[in-house]
Amino acid sequence: MPDRGPATRQCLDLLMALEHQARREKGRVVALLGNHEVMNMIGDLRYVSAADYHSFATDQSQERREREYRDYRKFVAGHDPARHPNILPDDDASRTKWMAEHPLGFFERRDAFGPRGVYGRWVRKHPAMAKVGDGLFMHGGLNPAIEPLNIGALNRRVREEIAAFDDLWEALVAKRVIWKYMTWAEATAWVQEEWAEIQARGQVEDPEAARDMLRLLEMPRWLINSPDGPLWYRGLALEPEENLKAPLESALSRLGVRYLVAGHTVRPKFDITPRFDHHVFLIDTGMLKETYGGRASALEILNGKFTAYYLGEQPQELSAPGTKSPTAEEAGK
Repeated sequence: MPDRGPATRQCLDLLMALEHQARREKGRVVALLGNHEVMNMIGDLRYVSAADYHSFATDQSQERREREYRDYRKFVAGHDPARHPNILPDDDASRTKWMAEHPLGFFERRDAFGPRGVYGRWVRKHPAMAKVGDGLFMHGGLNPAIEPLNIGALNRRVREEIAAFDDLWEALVAKRVIWKYMTWAEATAWVQEEWAEIQARGQVEDPEAARDMLRLLEMPRWLINSPDGPLWYRGLALEPEENLKAPLESALSRLGVRYLVAGHTVRPKFDITPRFDHHVFLIDTGMLKETYGGRASALEILNGKFTAYYLGEQPQELSAPGTKSPTAEEAGK
């Protein structure tokens, strides 16, 4: 839900409200983690728009930003500039650059996605994948080769890695290895420079801090960041079906599901796309029009019937799982 557009808060507020409304009506909304929820939790802010930052600003934001700038200058003053060549001097030009990189609302947004923030607490309670009836739902996709191929185990691993990141970040901040509001890119670059210095000296002064620095640098290989994990995997959307058909059928059988629904990869024609004989439904239709040019859509699954809905168009009934997709020759007839 977060990023690229201006309305992260409105999107998340809507989902949170729908959860409560559904429970009152004896229904259920199952919100799942996607890669951008995790990116915002760990400070990977590459896709946050200026308007989105602004939506978090308050009448105290200017004062807050000045206070954080002073804290940042205090932090960098305690580090060797020879080790960190990107440290900016404390002059007007550097201050202006820093302020531009930390617009009003930046710190409020970071806090909101932190472990004690309103959205951070909420997203940390949610799974990466959910089995509903005989279907399996997730944001990215299921790599049939991933281990362990178990819904509960994969969800636990995602939760544990997020919790491990929170502890790791807090520990590195407490030891003043990194500054609390660094982005993910800034923190990893900073730690790499610190680690290079440790290697050059051949001596570790704080083994615990050194261990934590290594763990941070290993994070790209964690499941929550892995291109093979359920938040990022694109194979079901991009790989030729013959490469994955047999292992996918085996994986679905092991998991006790008939079909899988995933988003993440925008469809070229902005349509809900069945693959693998309708055992996989890809539902990212690029509905953030300003970015992708797509359209709003929904897949309804009701009493074994699959229906694609598009804003302002007639519903389209889709074939059920196990129905072979037409060949190119058949589709052209």
